Amino acid sequence: MNVRQKLLGGYLLVALLLAATAFVAWRADNASAETAAAEEAEQLAIGVAADIGYGLPVNTPDAIPIPLYYSQTGLANYLQRMHETQHRDVVVVDAAKYILGDVIQENVGDTFDHDTGNQVGKTMEDGVPRVFVETSVDYPEGIKQVVVPLRSGAGAMLGAVILEYTPLYDQMMAGAKQAQKIILTSSAIALLLVLLIGFAVAGSVTGRITALTSAVRVIRSGDYSHRVTTDGHDEIGTLARAFNSMAEQLERSAREILAKEYTDSILANAGEGICGVDNTGRIAFANEAAGRITGVGVSGLLQREATTLLPEAAGGLTVGTREGRLQRPDGTAVRVEYTVSTIEKEDRPIGAVVVLRDVSRQRALEYDLRHQALHDGLTGLPNRKLLLDRLEHALTRSRAAGEQIAVLYLDLDGFKRVNDSLGHNAGDTLLRTAAERLAGVLRPHDTVARLGGDEFAVLLEAADLPVVEALARACLDALARPFLLHHREAVVTVSIGVVPDAAQYTDADEVLRNADVAMYAAKDEGKNRFMIFENRMHEQLLSRIDQEARLREAVGRGELRLYLQPVAGLPDGRMHGAEALVRWQDPQRGLQQPGSFIPLAEETGMIIEIDRWMLREACRVVRQWQDLNPPTAPAFVSVNLSAAHLELADLTEQVSIALAETGLSPHCLVLELTETVLMRDVAVTSSRLEELRRLGVKIAIDDFGTGYSSLGYLRDIPVDVLKIDRSFITGLVGNGRQQELVSAVVQLGHTLGLRVVAEGVEDGDQLTLLTVMGCKFAQGYFLGRPEPAATLYERLNAQVLTP
Repeated sequence: MNVRQKLLGGYLLVALLLAATAFVAWRADNASAETAAAEEAEQLAIGVAADIGYGLPVNTPDAIPIPLYYSQTGLANYLQRMHETQHRDVVVVDAAKYILGDVIQENVGDTFDHDTGNQVGKTMEDGVPRVFVETSVDYPEGIKQVVVPLRSGAGAMLGAVILEYTPLYDQMMAGAKQAQKIILTSSAIALLLVLLIGFAVAGSVTGRITALTSAVRVIRSGDYSHRVTTDGHDEIGTLARAFNSMAEQLERSAREILAKEYTDSILANAGEGICGVDNTGRIAFANEAAGRITGVGVSGLLQREATTLLPEAAGGLTVGTREGRLQRPDGTAVRVEYTVSTIEKEDRPIGAVVVLRDVSRQRALEYDLRHQALHDGLTGLPNRKLLLDRLEHALTRSRAAGEQIAVLYLDLDGFKRVNDSLGHNAGDTLLRTAAERLAGVLRPHDTVARLGGDEFAVLLEAADLPVVEALARACLDALARPFLLHHREAVVTVSIGVVPDAAQYTDADEVLRNADVAMYAAKDEGKNRFMIFENRMHEQLLSRIDQEARLREAVGRGELRLYLQPVAGLPDGRMHGAEALVRWQDPQRGLQQPGSFIPLAEETGMIIEIDRWMLREACRVVRQWQDLNPPTAPAFVSVNLSAAHLELADLTEQVSIALAETGLSPHCLVLELTETVLMRDVAVTSSRLEELRRLGVKIAIDDFGTGYSSLGYLRDIPVDVLKIDRSFITGLVGNGRQQELVSAVVQLGHTLGLRVVAEGVEDGDQLTLLTVMGCKFAQGYFLGRPEPAATLYERLNAQVLTP
């Protein structure tokens, strides 16, 4: 049993004693009230018995009182008066227990038999008053009664008087209950106070003792910083102050011991080598790391001259940090950085501490980081940053010495196709091989750099124009050879921009920019060539940039125009359909033909937005024409789709939306794709075209004969219209072989169930030959030039109205 339990047990015992005392007092008061009620009732009964046995007092001295015992009427009146005035119910019986008088007259003459314990009989025998409880059917809870003997004036036993004192008893008990409530309430309050005081005292004492006990456990665990509160001037407070004093001494001692252990542990486990040098310059102390770094061990360091061991210290140890190459006994060498600090005592040097660090890996890592920052991770060639740095230095030397330098800017043609078809690993292999080939054809002092993606640059020093051109051709030839990638041969070419005599330009950035501009000029000229930079190229590039910026806003600003070129039926020449063609109303240059901006749109990705505008606008215009004037309206409209649009997953959805928004029937829409676009991925293309045809849209091969020209593709690809390229029509007249070829294509198309359209019909002779060959549709300037839809509508309607 702990202290708290003992204290609480003592207070609980006191509380129990208080409770017992209160119970005894309650019982004593209850018994006292019962006794007092019985005694009072007994006195009343004795008085009533005297009135009945002796007679009522008289008012005159000579009168003789008449006992009521002998007067039935007087007794009855007396009892009735007692009942009415004093609320006393009295029964008078004779010696034989016959009822002589009762408030209830019906009971007079009956035998009193409610005394189950014969208390009445006993009282008449011995003359001693008694109390008993009368029970009956009417009063199952019982009636408290007191019986006293009834005697005559001569003392003869006449019977007994029985008095009911239940009301008196209740009255007395009611008074006692009030006192009992006071006793119980006081006792309860005292009991609660005792318990509360007990809990408070026990909590205070045990809390302080528990705090001390917990503090002892903490100290035993090794934490000497723990303290306890020292409030109070009793024995527990004195014990707490003694404990705190002991803890402070233990903590002070532990710190001293721990400091020494820490020092020894730090020196032994430090990653850096630490040597203590005495005032003679010899090593007096060394840790394991110092022995490991120097390669001679701790024993090999002790008492050794520090200056003979450390690099760059032949002239003596000086305060500061140095770095050098330390040769080990086993023949290996490490790069060491060491710091010397003096030890002084009373302002007098008594030795030094040398901290050694092996920085070999750190210096190697720094070299790698510098190399990675300045070289391409894939090819190992210098990157743009290093190239620009070397170019700046070369420009400075060139201006000082008058030596010519040049820069080549190279971009691989067709690399994206290889990367997309064979995968990125194959693309990386191609780039590494290209870097090796370039380095192989250039001179040792030339710099080949990879700028990113499929772009390279070359810095040529000491190179006049003939040398520059020769090296540029060598680069073209080196990269034109096939590349073996994953057991497949891939062919790419390169476009090169050349800036000779680069020292005439301001800085390296300008030189590289001009070379980039020349490279794009080489691409525009047909690729697989080199172009020497001219100032006009830069102006053309700026113009191109401006044009691109304006073109990006063309759709939003409503600058695109829809032109329609009739597709006529043969031989009548009447318009059956129309091909939708786009023009751009450039706010700076006026109306632009497709050839001036479509290549730029395809290169920048803006062609998709233009295609979608053309699709919706063509469907809207033709549907409106069909509603306004059905006889002159084209039965179908052909819309060109770019390769980029065909690759989009939502192409079918976009076409469906355009048809739904404009209300044009799907059978009135023909989507034209060039032969080259259709043959990129036959499986994917066929699946996409089948989706479009399920909408009801027709598919046309545009410019047939200029691409793959494989007749087998006409069987594999789901198409409806075959458009013969204008190059076959231009030389048709007077060329028998070409006529046979065109005739064969027309007949083949009809055999396959295709609608054949001849493009580029420029004169009547061509039209006549096509009619003879059985070609049923044609278009060209001879049959109708492209013109705005509104102009074509008005012209055709005017022809119908003319008689």
